[in-house]
Amino acid sequence: MSISKSFNKNTGTTYVYDVYENYWDKEKKKYVQKRRLIGKIDPETGEIIPTRSKKRAASQQKPPCENSDSDYQTLYEQAKKELEQKNLEISLLNTMLDQLQKRLSSVLKTVIPALQSQIDQLEKLVQE
Repeated sequence: MSISKSFNKNTGTTYVYDVYENYWDKEKKKYVQKRRLIGKIDPETGEIIPTRSKKRAASQQKPPCENSDSDYQTLYEQAKKELEQKNLEISLLNTMLDQLQKRLSSVLKTVIPALQSQIDQLEKLVQE
Protein backbone atom coordinates (compact mmCIF):
# COMPACT_ATOMS: atom_id res chain seq x y z
CA MET A 1 0.00 0.00 0.00
CA SER A 2 1.17 3.48 -0.73
CA ILE A 3 -0.04 7.02 -0.23
CA SER A 4 -1.05 9.21 -3.15
CA LYS A 5 -1.89 12.92 -3.19
CA SER A 6 -4.23 14.57 -5.67
CA PHE A 7 -4.76 18.33 -5.99
CA ASN A 8 -8.22 19.53 -7.05
CA LYS A 9 -7.75 22.79 -8.99
CA ASN A 10 -11.42 23.82 -8.70
CA THR A 11 -11.57 23.66 -4.90
CA GLY A 12 -7.88 24.15 -4.16
CA THR A 13 -7.93 21.08 -1.92
CA THR A 14 -5.33 18.34 -1.80
CA TYR A 15 -6.79 14.90 -1.15
CA VAL A 16 -4.83 11.97 0.23
CA TYR A 17 -5.52 8.41 -0.95
CA ASP A 18 -4.41 4.95 0.11
CA VAL A 19 -3.45 3.13 -3.09
CA TYR A 20 -4.00 -0.59 -2.53
CA GLU A 21 -3.69 -1.97 -6.07
CA ASN A 22 -2.10 -1.00 -9.39
CA TYR A 23 -2.94 -2.82 -12.59
CA TRP A 24 -2.71 -2.41 -16.37
CA ASP A 25 -6.07 -1.63 -17.98
CA LYS A 26 -6.02 -3.10 -21.49
CA GLU A 27 -8.95 -1.01 -22.69
CA LYS A 28 -7.57 2.33 -21.46
CA LYS A 29 -4.01 1.22 -22.26
CA LYS A 30 -2.62 2.69 -19.06
CA TYR A 31 -2.01 1.84 -15.42
CA VAL A 32 -4.99 2.28 -13.11
CA GLN A 33 -4.89 2.65 -9.35
CA LYS A 34 -7.46 1.28 -6.98
CA ARG A 35 -7.48 3.69 -4.09
CA ARG A 36 -9.40 4.63 -0.98
CA LEU A 37 -9.84 8.21 0.26
CA ILE A 38 -8.08 8.86 3.56
CA GLY A 39 -8.73 12.57 3.91
CA LYS A 40 -7.63 15.99 2.81
CA ILE A 41 -4.63 18.09 3.76
CA ASP A 42 -5.17 21.19 5.87
CA PRO A 43 -3.43 24.00 3.94
CA GLU A 44 -2.42 25.86 7.11
CA THR A 45 -0.98 23.03 9.19
CA GLY A 46 -0.25 20.43 6.51
CA GLU A 47 -1.98 17.74 8.59
CA ILE A 48 -4.30 15.15 7.11
CA ILE A 49 -7.94 15.68 8.07
CA PRO A 50 -9.86 12.39 7.81
CA THR A 51 -12.95 12.60 5.60
CA ARG A 52 -15.52 10.00 6.50
CA SER A 53 -19.21 10.10 5.96
CA LYS A 54 -21.38 10.36 9.03
CA LYS A 55 -23.17 7.16 8.07
CA ARG A 56 -19.96 5.15 7.78
CA ALA A 57 -18.46 6.66 10.93
CA ALA A 58 -21.61 5.83 12.92
CA SER A 59 -21.64 2.24 11.69
CA GLN A 60 -18.00 1.75 12.68
CA GLN A 61 -18.54 2.80 16.29
CA LYS A 62 -18.45 -0.12 18.68
CA PRO A 63 -21.49 -0.60 20.88
CA PRO A 64 -20.90 -0.52 24.63
CA CYS A 65 -19.80 -3.88 25.99
CA GLU A 66 -22.55 -5.59 27.93
CA ASN A 67 -21.20 -9.15 27.88
CA SER A 68 -20.39 -10.82 31.16
CA ASP A 69 -17.42 -13.06 31.88
CA SER A 70 -19.60 -16.15 31.46
CA ASP A 71 -20.53 -15.01 27.93
CA TYR A 72 -16.85 -14.70 27.08
CA GLN A 73 -16.16 -18.09 28.62
CA THR A 74 -18.90 -19.63 26.44
CA LEU A 75 -17.49 -17.93 23.33
CA TYR A 76 -14.02 -19.15 24.25
CA GLU A 77 -15.20 -22.75 24.67
CA GLN A 78 -17.04 -22.63 21.34
CA ALA A 79 -13.99 -21.23 19.56
CA LYS A 80 -11.79 -23.87 21.20
CA LYS A 81 -14.10 -26.69 20.00
CA GLU A 82 -14.17 -25.26 16.46
CA LEU A 83 -10.38 -25.03 16.45
CA GLU A 84 -10.05 -28.67 17.54
CA GLN A 85 -12.45 -29.73 14.78
CA LYS A 86 -10.53 -27.74 12.18
CA ASN A 87 -7.24 -29.25 13.35
CA LEU A 88 -8.70 -32.76 13.02
CA GLU A 89 -9.97 -31.90 9.55
CA ILE A 90 -6.54 -30.59 8.55
CA SER A 91 -4.90 -33.77 9.86
CA LEU A 92 -7.31 -35.93 7.86
CA LEU A 93 -6.74 -33.88 4.72
CA ASN A 94 -2.96 -34.16 5.14
CA THR A 95 -3.28 -37.95 5.43
CA MET A 96 -5.42 -38.08 2.30
CA LEU A 97 -2.92 -35.87 0.47
CA ASP A 98 -0.04 -38.20 1.41
CA GLN A 99 -2.00 -41.21 0.12
CA LEU A 100 -2.82 -39.45 -3.14
CA GLN A 101 0.80 -38.43 -3.63
CA LYS A 102 1.95 -42.04 -3.13
CA ARG A 103 -0.66 -43.30 -5.58
CA LEU A 104 0.32 -40.65 -8.15
CA SER A 105 3.99 -41.53 -7.74
CA SER A 106 3.31 -45.23 -8.37
CA VAL A 107 1.19 -44.45 -11.44
CA LEU A 108 3.87 -42.16 -12.84
CA LYS A 109 6.52 -44.85 -12.35
CA THR A 110 4.60 -47.13 -14.70
CA VAL A 111 3.34 -44.54 -17.18
CA ILE A 112 6.57 -42.64 -17.82
CA PRO A 113 8.61 -45.66 -19.01
CA ALA A 114 5.75 -46.75 -21.28
CA LEU A 115 5.54 -43.27 -22.80
CA GLN A 116 9.31 -43.13 -23.20
CA SER A 117 9.34 -46.42 -25.11
CA GLN A 118 6.61 -45.14 -27.44
CA ILE A 119 8.56 -41.93 -28.01
CA ASP A 120 11.64 -43.98 -28.86
CA GLN A 121 9.64 -46.03 -31.35
CA LEU A 122 8.24 -42.89 -32.98
CA GLU A 123 11.73 -41.41 -33.26
CA LYS A 124 12.96 -44.57 -35.00
CA LEU A 125 10.05 -44.40 -37.46
CA VAL A 126 10.76 -40.75 -38.21
CA GLN A 127 14.44 -41.48 -38.86
CA GLU A 128 13.62 -44.25 -41.33
